[in-house]
Amino acid sequence: MLAQLVLSLVVGVVFYLWLTAARARAASAPYAQLWAANLMAAATRPPGEDDSLASPGYPVHRSLTLPSGWRVNLPYGPAAGYFVEQLALRGLVVDRVSVLRQDDGFGLWLHVVPPGRDAVWLRLPLPPVFPQLAGVNIGLTLFYLVLVGGMSWFFARRVTRPLEQLRQRMDLGAMAYAPHDSHVSADAPSEVLAIEADYNKLIARLRTSERERALLLAGVSHDLRTPLARVRLAAEVLPVTPESQADLGIITRNVDHAVRLIDSFLDYVRAGSLPMDETVDVAAVARSVVSRFEREPSELRLELPGADRLLLHRANGLLVERLIFNLIDNALKHGQAPVSVSLGRDGRSLILDVCDAGAGMSDAGASAMLEAFARGDSSRRVPGSGLGLPVVQQVVERLGGTLQFMRDASGHHARVTLP
Repeated sequence: MLAQLVLSLVVGVVFYLWLTAARARAASAPYAQLWAANLMAAATRPPGEDDSLASPGYPVHRSLTLPSGWRVNLPYGPAAGYFVEQLALRGLVVDRVSVLRQDDGFGLWLHVVPPGRDAVWLRLPLPPVFPQLAGVNIGLTLFYLVLVGGMSWFFARRVTRPLEQLRQRMDLGAMAYAPHDSHVSADAPSEVLAIEADYNKLIARLRTSERERALLLAGVSHDLRTPLARVRLAAEVLPVTPESQADLGIITRNVDHAVRLIDSFLDYVRAGSLPMDETVDVAAVARSVVSRFEREPSELRLELPGADRLLLHRANGLLVERLIFNLIDNALKHGQAPVSVSLGRDGRSLILDVCDAGAGMSDAGASAMLEAFARGDSSRRVPGSGLGLPVVQQVVERLGGTLQFMRDASGHHARVTLP
């Protein structure tokens, strides 16, 4: 829209200059013929004679020097150039031209060099061959710009509004690949409608792939529970002897580890599929999660603001609980005590900050840890599935928030900002 306005203004200025040049060329000869005799008479008459008598009806004023005042020199340009040319053809040599504003208005001052005499400045009313800004011209120009700007805005919005609608659909449905009610208007350009159709096909394929992946993880994880339960039960009912006690302990520990991995898989599946249709008191959930760890306040403490409740709308209680639990568990396992959990408000946002005294992660390391099943070198000695932070990231994105890792004097922070 701005480009069209600028282009229209440039075209208008170029056309105005061309029209002024053509008008000046056409009118210069008649006006030079009209003024030449009076200018020559004023330039050659003896000094001291009354100027009004020298050119009756055509007030030409004479001065040895150019009077003071606001002025514009016109050494170039079609108006001054053509006018001076025509005067020269009639025997009047002019080497300088100025437009001077005085009390009685604008006047044209010509520096005339008469043959055999001293040069003199002559003033005459500004002839119409020179461009002037009239009120009607300014009004028409403004009307023209408003008209072009309005039409440009209309057509620009007709193109960009469907793109904005499509972008909103992508923002709302990209994470969970969920369908959304809004559609691009039917009168959108054909290219935008084609983009929307391709986007719908892509979302449908991604939704099918995501559903099949979730069913696979959930199904396999659920089906594995039964044989694992049988293995554990068989290990518990076997007679314990000094020779078999160590082997039975290894079997039990591995079965428990497999169950924890299955629970992690199910958490990862639920993080992307559970509906966000609840209002959750994050403060109450944080108190419950912190109490489950059964740690001393010197190792794990919770800091809450003055308000008793911190409500989060369009959320899910189970996912918010898993979000807080995974951040605390990650800080305790891979960080260093003490761990502090703080909740607070920042305008219309809720801030969840989990801080530990560990070394933390670099920016590149933090980005890599958000991928499913990724584990850092220092965490390979600690039991885990590599799904803790990916679950956190998935929940945060579904809640429309952000997850940041930073370090300051108080320690390493995992900070979640939720609207």
